[in-house]
Amino acid sequence: MMKKLLRKLYFKLIGKPQAASSKAYIDYLKQKGIHVGNNVIVSDPTDILIDVSRPELIKIGDNVLLHKGTVIMAHDYASRAFVNKFDDFIPSHGRINIGNNVWLGQKVTILKNVTIGNNVIIGYGSVVTHSIPSNSIAVGSPAKVICTFTDYYEKRKTQYVEEAIDYALAIYESGRTPQVEDFYDDYPTFVDGHNWQEYDYPYSRIFTPEQFEQWKTVHHAPFDGFDEFMREVERRRKK
Repeated sequence: MMKKLLRKLYFKLIGKPQAASSKAYIDYLKQKGIHVGNNVIVSDPTDILIDVSRPELIKIGDNVLLHKGTVIMAHDYASRAFVNKFDDFIPSHGRINIGNNVWLGQKVTILKNVTIGNNVIIGYGSVVTHSIPSNSIAVGSPAKVICTFTDYYEKRKTQYVEEAIDYALAIYESGRTPQVEDFYDDYPTFVDGHNWQEYDYPYSRIFTPEQFEQWKTVHHAPFDGFDEFMREVERRRKK
């Protein structure tokens, strides 16, 4: 409720951009004077709030995901409350610097006087009130570092396989037989450089051509194709 009221006040003061796409919204931010790097994605331009009242205070680096519900506020209008108590108005604002390869979960709020380093993931619903160092994962309100970027990467390399198997089991439990098309995001479980052409997946949705060539070289799927993956799923079902 408070976030909705904040949006209404904000848009009343400075106007809401009519942006139906990520590119259109980013163009709007740049026109207002905010520095926005390359390959920035706005997942839902209709549900995002970025403070353009002082655009020079906000910098967004390369390869940043601004997820649905993102709020970035470089100023604090709560100082208006001092007028009612002390008959005095004290403005409040500060810089926000977001580095490269920063991924925000849904409904993340970033407040003034914050620097987020490179290679950072901020978890769902977090409120960032203090700077977050490079190569880290942070969650919570206020957001706190819980592990390094590399530690999380190593953890996910194990977890994603179990998650794919559990997804297949859930499909069976629903009364349906898993199909290879169901695993359009889980293909690393059984696809790598030696068999990628056997599967019609949108690899370019994730990788640039250069990244995909590198992935085919370094990634080794834990299962040799979908059939072997499904044999493991069947083995788990019989337990």
